[in-house]
Order: sequence, then C-alpha cells, then structure tokens
Amino acid sequence: MALDDREPQSLLALIPAGMFVGTSLILRQGGRFLYGVRPPHAEGRRQIIELTGIGGGMEEEDESLTAGVLREAQEEMGCGVQLLSCRQTAIVRGPDRVEWATLPGAERPAAVVFRRFGRPHEPWHPTNRGEACLVVFWAELEEQPQPAMELPALIWLTPTQVVETARRDVLLTQLLASGATLLERTLEPMPRAAWARLTDSQEALVLALGDNALPFYQALADRC
Repeated sequence: MALDDREPQSLLALIPAGMFVGTSLILRQGGRFLYGVRPPHAEGRRQIIELTGIGGGMEEEDESLTAGVLREAQEEMGCGVQLLSCRQTAIVRGPDRVEWATLPGAERPAAVVFRRFGRPHEPWHPTNRGEACLVVFWAELEEQPQPAMELPALIWLTPTQVVETARRDVLLTQLLASGATLLERTLEPMPRAAWARLTDSQEALVLALGDNALPFYQALADRC
C-alpha cells in the first residue's frame, strides 16, 4: 500500500507522542554496509555478538532527527557522514505491513520502523515489550571510521549478509570467510567462534520486507 494516495505526512507527524524515538544508519561504501558490534555475551553455551546500525536514542540537545543521527555517528565511529535523501520511505509496522510514502520536507529517510524488543529475530512477538520508533537514514561515510565509545568493533557486511544475519544467527567465521570485514580495537578482538546477529531497527526492516529485503538493500548499495 502507498501512503502517497493520502495527504502527505511529515516525518515527525508519523511518530506518536510519548513514544521512544531512535535513529539508525544504512551506511554504505563500495557495495557493503557498516554496522556496529556490541560486546559479546553468553546465551547458554554460545557467545553472541549483536550487530546494530550506527545510531541511538534522541537526546534533549538534538534539534532534529538529522542532528541526532549525525551526533551518534561521531560518538560511535568518530567520523561524519553524508545523509542521502530517499524518494520513498518505507513505513514498517510488522511482517508484510510495509507502506511506502513520499515525505515532505528535508528529512527523507529510507525507513521508519515501529518494533518491540525481546525475542531474537522476532521483533513483533506478543511477549515483546515497549514499542519504539526507529528512523533509518541512508548515508555514506565522509571519513575513515573507527570503533568508539560502547562499540568495540565495526563490521562491513554485503547485502546478502545483512539479510542473513537478520533472519538467523551466523558464525562470525562464516561471515568473514564470505566477505565481511571487521574493524576492531587492538586490545578487544572479537571471538571468531561467536554467533553474529543483526538486531534493532534493521533486523525488523529486513523481516518486514520479506522477499523484498535483499533487492531493497542491493538497490541502496548500487544506487548512484
């Protein structure tokens, strides 16, 4: 369904009052996308590393969603980014519940994702908690990134790997063997036997898009 057939809504008008709002970046370079890597944690006998889009919650000093995501880019990887405008924005509310809108104004992200937090790879499971709105911008790097603050590593993934890690846990060794690249702090190497899992807004975006997820990310990777 397209929202274009109705009165266009601004980006902020799509977000209910009082809801948690965060940002994320689909950050591309050379046909791949850059994600943050959180510290490993144990789940039973397995070690899990969560992959997350660069971004985070809005703070009081942020004058706009754009200002918030640019601040997060500096904090999490120590460099600036160039935000790219999307002609259409995916409005994501659940599996197969994706609408497309041409938003008025200067802020035209790739997606606005409504999701809940709880079970891995099931962002809308009934037992999950706390609905949040995550605004996902499309961007390119302006400088060389480095892990900073709470992220001990960054990882470059192909579009196929983005989709794969959203749907299931994948061994880090397998990702590296199939084209992923890690940027690590010298004293904090990631355990190669850990399982990698895409989380948060882009996990939900992939799962909601279903069979259209890979073409969506591939188009963003290839678009001039």
